[in-house]
Amino acid sequence: MAETRTVEEVLRGGGFTRFHRRVVAITGFAWTFVAFEIILIGFVLPGPRGIFATFGIDQNAQPLLYFLVTSATLMGSFIGSLVLGRLADARGRRTVFLVSILWYSAFTALTAASWDPWSVFGFRFLAGLGLGGMLVVDPVMLSEFLPPQSRGRFMVLLDFFWPIGFLLAIGFWWVFIVQGVTVAGLASWRILFVVAAFPAFIAFLARVTIPESPFYYARHGRLEEAAKVLSRIVGKPVDAASLSREQAVPRAPVFALFQGALLRRSSVTVIVWIALNFSYYGLFLSLPFALPVFAAVGADVTLLAWFFVVSAFAQFPGYGVSMYLVERWGRKRTLALFLILGGVSGYAFATANELWTLFVSLAFVSFFNLGAWGAVYPYTSELFPTQYRATGFGLAEGVGKITAILGPVVFGALYASTGGNVVAPLTSIAVVMALGGVVLAVIGPETKGQAFV
Repeated sequence: MAETRTVEEVLRGGGFTRFHRRVVAITGFAWTFVAFEIILIGFVLPGPRGIFATFGIDQNAQPLLYFLVTSATLMGSFIGSLVLGRLADARGRRTVFLVSILWYSAFTALTAASWDPWSVFGFRFLAGLGLGGMLVVDPVMLSEFLPPQSRGRFMVLLDFFWPIGFLLAIGFWWVFIVQGVTVAGLASWRILFVVAAFPAFIAFLARVTIPESPFYYARHGRLEEAAKVLSRIVGKPVDAASLSREQAVPRAPVFALFQGALLRRSSVTVIVWIALNFSYYGLFLSLPFALPVFAAVGADVTLLAWFFVVSAFAQFPGYGVSMYLVERWGRKRTLALFLILGGVSGYAFATANELWTLFVSLAFVSFFNLGAWGAVYPYTSELFPTQYRATGFGLAEGVGKITAILGPVVFGALYASTGGNVVAPLTSIAVVMALGGVVLAVIGPETKGQAFV
């Protein structure tokens, strides 16, 4: 009997090809504008040219309404992640992604037509449904195309595109919100949501050229189709008869995620994604409420913009170090270290009372928090077998987005209860981040070098 190979073995033998470069570029382009749009809402709600000012609402008088609207996309993303992640395991990654990105683009553009804060909330919630599908399926598909020897660093590379979106959001905020540039008499924030939607639609057009995951086909016994996709990926013919039929498995029930060997992996996933989402969204969507801290050390709006720019640029070396360490040192240890040091840096930022300490500590928070985000994607993709991978990511993103919603809300509640003091809410963010790293270090399995199953 002729020797057969798994999809993983074919990808390993084919190495990193032109197909992979195109997939990474397309995925990264979509990732850039996801970051742009998520960060944008925190910039366009407050201020004299922001959404709340357009509708005559004082954000300081209604901080919880502010944080509720800020979290609307995350609420929708929670539902989208759970439902669409499971659907991607059952019906295929490609179709779910294409529908998700079109849905997301449409409702992001419609946000520009909002007539009050609640319509903003509604459009952002609906856009979040599509965003949830994108956040789950995009990294799953990328991980299932990549050769195992390159998977870790290129999964981290995906997150290199996130600070590009952050920088774009800062630039557009400065031009349209701070400087007041407008087009056809439209409110500046309305223009920005149209801008945020258009690149996502372009990414959809590019994504049409990307096939279904070969792992998905193989797990469903569709070896002819898996072989055709593998031939495109590795750039040479792959015979379906050479693929192992043992890869085909029946659809697995969701409750098995919380039984046996998967229980530990699911628990670790939940804990890590809680720590990351609470800290990232709690801090970066709440920075406008930290303005008194910056003002107390003499920072005006121009200097504040530079604070944002420094925090964005600090993310690039964070990803770079993470990219190196996940392959050299391991996924678990890299992620745990970055979470713990991110928590330490976060506390330094919370208690800083001088300009230079604010700059340095915010840069280090960005370095470690976003470096941790880079490590969590290869780690999560390797924690779950193929028939659970999108479902596992859906669990991670779903639980994470609940916590991402709680981050700004807890920040707002602590901010209001302490009379506008930001030390307590910023400290809570730092503590959650560090605790996530400690728990991961104690109970998390290492996945470096493990084959996809």
